[in-house]
Amino acid sequence: MSKLLIIGAGGHGKVIADCAEASCQFSEIAFLDDSHPERDTNLAWPIIDKSSAWKIYKEEYDFALALGHNKSRLAMYKALQDSNARMPNIVHPRAVVSKHVSLGAANVIFAGAVVNPGVSIGNACIINTGATVDHDCTLGDAIHISPGANLAGTVSVGDLTWFGVGSCSVQSIDIAFNTQVGAGAAVTNSTQASGLYVGVPAKRIKDID
Repeated sequence: MSKLLIIGAGGHGKVIADCAEASCQFSEIAFLDDSHPERDTNLAWPIIDKSSAWKIYKEEYDFALALGHNKSRLAMYKALQDSNARMPNIVHPRAVVSKHVSLGAANVIFAGAVVNPGVSIGNACIINTGATVDHDCTLGDAIHISPGANLAGTVSVGDLTWFGVGSCSVQSIDIAFNTQVGAGAAVTNSTQASGLYVGVPAKRIKDID
């Protein structure tokens, strides 16, 4: 069995570790985090080194990315990819993922999530607890579908997009690159530009970095 190093030992990292443990894919699970050596554990799992030390471990370990900020996660993914590091997908056994789903690398799919047939998911995405992605959606890279968020069928989602807790979209629309959908918002039309969208129906209210 493989051994797993999770980069980032915050709360999101705990959930990835728990998901990885439940998946029974790994003989060992540990963290890299810049709080080391002041911190040496994250709940039940050891923190063995700083995040910047990942290169010395890449032959021995697989990696998972527990960086909640989409751009930071994508940058780390690209650095690891360039070094040929291994980044498996980690899927909780109580997630429902159709065998007719296309997954890239370094994705995490948490308990209670549902991903239906015909979906394509890129790299370094988070499908969080209880989120749903319906048929024939296309998700780019470094996307976060937060707990309880729901995408209807045939939605195309651009890289770096974040759907907030309990948000949703109607079917057959396009979500622009680097869109942020606020908690509880309902996207009823394609978004034409990146930015923060809030409300029901969701409206763009400001630029985001």
